[in-house]
Amino acid sequence: MRTRPQEAVLVMACAAVFVLLVTALGIVTSNTGPAAVAVRVLGSSPAWLPTVALTTVAVLAALVLSPTLLLAGAVVTGHGLGIAALQEPLAGPLVISDLLLLAHLLASFAKQRIEKAALFAPVCRWLGLFLAWSFLATASAGAPITPLLRISVYAAVFVLLSNHPIDRTLMYGAVLCYALVNLVGGVLLGQPRLIGLDIGDPAQMGALLLAALCPLLTTELRFTGRWVVGAMLLCGVFLTQTRSVWFAAIVVLVVWAQRKVSLVRIGAILLVLGLLGLGSVDLVTRWFGLNPFSGDLRTLSVINGIHAGMQEPWFGAGWGRIPFVDWAGASMPPSPDPVMPYNLFVGVFASVGLPAALLLLLFLGALLRRVAPQRGTPLLFTVGVLAMSLTEMTLYAGSMLTLLFFVYAGMGLGREPRGLGIDGTRTPYGVGATGRRPTSTDHQTSAVPEAARGASALV
Repeated sequence: MRTRPQEAVLVMACAAVFVLLVTALGIVTSNTGPAAVAVRVLGSSPAWLPTVALTTVAVLAALVLSPTLLLAGAVVTGHGLGIAALQEPLAGPLVISDLLLLAHLLASFAKQRIEKAALFAPVCRWLGLFLAWSFLATASAGAPITPLLRISVYAAVFVLLSNHPIDRTLMYGAVLCYALVNLVGGVLLGQPRLIGLDIGDPAQMGALLLAALCPLLTTELRFTGRWVVGAMLLCGVFLTQTRSVWFAAIVVLVVWAQRKVSLVRIGAILLVLGLLGLGSVDLVTRWFGLNPFSGDLRTLSVINGIHAGMQEPWFGAGWGRIPFVDWAGASMPPSPDPVMPYNLFVGVFASVGLPAALLLLLFLGALLRRVAPQRGTPLLFTVGVLAMSLTEMTLYAGSMLTLLFFVYAGMGLGREPRGLGIDGTRTPYGVGATGRRPTSTDHQTSAVPEAARGASALV
């Protein structure tokens, strides 16, 4: 019988500490918990207690817990775990997930040093220019910049992860457990469209399932029965009844099946499958009885976004503000809160102008160029997010999909060469510039130079 490795014990211990922490936060911030009762008995005002208590806990957590655990906690608590107190703003617009992200940044900055070369790398440079232009365009339009500030925190996590690696096994394991809990819970509740226990949106739920599936496909997360779990995740993707999630899953599987991956090949796959997907929307809608109004709304929102962007091509209307344009043939009634374009690039073009859309494309291109040779989980999830971006707005504050994208992409740029499976075995996920999958012979041949170096040392 195999002995459980120390790493697995550490992961489970950290998970137990995290559960206890979340439970304590729920008790402190509840209106009927012991802390609230004690405050009322003492006659103090409880209005400031949740903010002070949770801010203090976040700072202490930054000093005690590992940055990886804090980052996993930020992802898992993004929707509040169904606890109302964890979904309310605690410090200004910040929720518990944002505080854990700031704690992660604080802990990482305290323990590690950011290299200047990483800050000025092409990927980080294009991302910084995109955010800078977005801030400028939003401020010039008089729109609030709070959403961009939260996205900037996600980007800071991305830059930090691209410079310093973290325990990917713990991160992938936390995402997988969270996805399985929401999958099983949603199925037991008999949800007609799978939205999970506390996710509340089928597209976000589908993105979570894809994020959990990718490390199983690349064998970065290894354990007995992982293919059964992968099949369950794919069934969950189908149960979301969301065309964009289905399309993203197909793109992920096609890219995973390729022997060699390059930026050009990824672009060709997205182009070909995208055209086939657009041509089969009506057919898929009829076959599976999906909502036909959803497809029409997406088309109209994209057309409206293009017309709105052409009115202000340089600076747009400000982040998150898309005015209704009375264009010829418009059948979407004017509204004080019009629908954002269901396309990432059209949405960015209409919100913050054409320069921001071009900078975003340059950032994504530089990112794919870096992660494509590794052929690991970051590559698969990145192409999945790009596939969803064709019919979804995937970049906005408070989105678990947005946070997962920056976390996975940042881990893909990290320098950690190997991952550790749950069974304690080392699993290679970076295959170098050749773009070839690792095989069993690679491990045998890699042992020859080690033996030769050992023999030469003895001589």
